[in-house]
Amino acid sequence: MLNKYLDEAVSYLDELINLTKTDIQNIQKADHTKLDEHSRLKNELVNKFEQTKKQIDSELLKIASSSPDADLSSLLSDEVKTRLNLLKQSLNNLKELNKSYAKSVIVVKDFYDSLVNEIFGINSGGYTAKSGKRVSKQFYMAKA
Repeated sequence: MLNKYLDEAVSYLDELINLTKTDIQNIQKADHTKLDEHSRLKNELVNKFEQTKKQIDSELLKIASSSPDADLSSLLSDEVKTRLNLLKQSLNNLKELNKSYAKSVIVVKDFYDSLVNEIFGINSGGYTAKSGKRVSKQFYMAKA
């Protein structure tokens, strides 16, 4: 049963990794069409992973409690150890991808904030022009 849970967990992480890679590519192309869908999918995958992780923990506790004097590592088969290693590698891979994704998001946010500030004179103090006056509604309207 433990092998099954480990395989499921790695599978969920692989899906998260693939979605994150796609999201990074989409940010670079300024394509936001899949953002909502991917966010929803990622949340579902994280929830599934968390449930599977609880099942893994439960199985490991059963194994550990069956021989309380033995080291857990000595109780696990090589196959389980290999799967645990793969799980660890997948988690590290996802962590690094999420760092890259976060950097991209921050760069886009900073660019957007500076652009909005430049165009509309909006700063952290409120929605006012640089001169301190309210921006005219005519400024926002396109001329025909």
